[in-house]
Amino acid sequence: SGRASASDASYYVINNSTIAGTTSSVAAGSHYLGRPWGDYARVAVQHTSMTNVINSAGWSQWQSSDPRTDHVSFGEYENSGAGSEGTRASFATKLSAPVAIASVLGSGWESASYVDASYVS
Repeated sequence: SGRASASDASYYVINNSTIAGTTSSVAAGSHYLGRPWGDYARVAVQHTSMTNVINSAGWSQWQSSDPRTDHVSFGEYENSGAGSEGTRASFATKLSAPVAIASVLGSGWESASYVDASYVS
């Protein structure tokens, strides 16, 4: 996510998903959950199954000379599988609770015209 400041409410949340390679030729540890392209990026991955294609660090810097990790919020909650294991990047956090849908869609989301309730669990 590309939030402009810490007060920006936007959030990317990956919830109840599976992260895996499409073929057996994907090398173990070859992919990351994400990396910050700007200040205040905020992403949560929760209740998600990850195969070993996810690197044990989970998250990556933008680049070594410009890490962009000072104000990011990258978190995980109750993920499973080999890709969810290991020592995560120092700028990532283990969340103490899942991100609530109201935190993403706002209060009253249940009756919003843009919400297809058949996709909400």
